[in-house]
Amino acid sequence: MYLPVTATGHVPVDGTGLPLFLPAPTGQIQVALQGFVAFLIEDSAAARLGQLHDAPYFAANPQILRAIALIRNRREQRFDPRTGKPLEFPEPGIVGHDADDANRQVFPRLDPAVIGLITLAGSERILLARNRQRSGFYSLIAGYVESGESLEEAFRREALEETGRRVDDVTYWGSQPWPPSGSIMLGFSAVTEDVHATCDSDGELEEIRWVSRRELPSLPIARPGSIAHKMIMEWYHGD
Repeated sequence: MYLPVTATGHVPVDGTGLPLFLPAPTGQIQVALQGFVAFLIEDSAAARLGQLHDAPYFAANPQILRAIALIRNRREQRFDPRTGKPLEFPEPGIVGHDADDANRQVFPRLDPAVIGLITLAGSERILLARNRQRSGFYSLIAGYVESGESLEEAFRREALEETGRRVDDVTYWGSQPWPPSGSIMLGFSAVTEDVHATCDSDGELEEIRWVSRRELPSLPIARPGSIAHKMIMEWYHGD
């Protein structure tokens, strides 16, 4: 079976919402996975097959998420980052090889990012924000880990840069692969005593607000399937 995956990380589904498999591939980039082969297809061609869904929709299906991630990697990692030579991808098509160096292997790139639920000390409120580039919903504070940082340090920095709040008690919550950007999201919980910003922010967020459980149902939040949605709803239900 062959699973079409678009360059934008979308997968067509059938009328029942299940991933649509084809009897033969129509694209050249192929990656062999357990039980099927994923291949790259144009967005327009995929849209003709069925309705398109992306990574959050398939959060409960690790194989589909892996297919999206590996197709993205094959599309973007075409050359050896050290030598600049074209990479070959022998079966199963996951690890790149330098044609002139049999011992040289280039594994799929994975960028770590942190995301966290910040609570205000002594209250039942969490900090939510709307990103300027995705302003239609509220989500948690997130960002990429920089070289030389621990995950906890990265989250403290992101919270301060984006919201001006200083956080403590940074505790690991869980993780989720995020194929659209080739990342793995590492979730944390944290506490702050800063009701208001203590310094200027980097301007990445359009709005930052404290939200109570009573207010949350009236707000558009990150959609189901995302780690942000799961963390927010876990807090909302008091888990």
